[in-house]
Amino acid sequence: MPTLETTVPSCAPPPPQPPVPVNDVTDVLIVQWGKTYAEALQSVCHQAFPNAVIRAACTGAEAMAELRKSPTHILLLSTALPDVDGVDLLPLIADEKLASRVLVALNHPREFSMQVLRTARFDGLIDIMEEDVPALVKALRLVAIREPYISPSLRQHIIERNPPGILAQRLTAAELVVFSEIGDGSGNLEVARRLNLSETTVQTHRRNIMRKLDITSSAKLVREAIRLGMVRISKDGGTIRSRLERSTPAKSQTAPQPSK
Repeated sequence: MPTLETTVPSCAPPPPQPPVPVNDVTDVLIVQWGKTYAEALQSVCHQAFPNAVIRAACTGAEAMAELRKSPTHILLLSTALPDVDGVDLLPLIADEKLASRVLVALNHPREFSMQVLRTARFDGLIDIMEEDVPALVKALRLVAIREPYISPSLRQHIIERNPPGILAQRLTAAELVVFSEIGDGSGNLEVARRLNLSETTVQTHRRNIMRKLDITSSAKLVREAIRLGMVRISKDGGTIRSRLERSTPAKSQTAPQPSK
């Protein structure tokens, strides 16, 4: 049985819905402190989505007003705003369904922002200080077709961490171990063999994990596992499972009877 540090090929299933062509993106909202910088980002967004209407807001208050007036397809949200940390807007945006897809532009990777991002809902994370224009265009287009994007400079902070406390609060110890195994796209039978469980048990854990974390498809489960640190991306593009003890979800068996 392979160890938890075994690198395995990524086998995430395809998205459950057809991709959205970039020409079908009709609205983008940029939230960035500074009018000049916001205008520069508008130009980049036009490169990514030629047919889209590009709006801009320079404060958190302006952003929420714009979104509540008209929700957007793609939101490019900076974390550096004059009135609020952009990360703090993510729960409101998710709860009110104000953006279909969110790309977070991290200006300064502060520890507070990184901690919050580990449990926030977003679709991509780009280091705006390190990445160039082609990388930003790529990130925007990937997010538009429901593919995750995390800048290489930020992967260590977001991915290579122990599971956040929110998971321990929502999932049982057994579910955490199973989550670390199915998070690379592995099927129930494969995971059952690795953990010495029945396929039915793994299927039940999978169903409970998806329900508790409000995950609606296997593709989203893989993305959440990566985003939450249950599965890490290796340098060669494979996946490495989280360091979790395997003893918890051991297969239930009848206690051996003493020899007669």
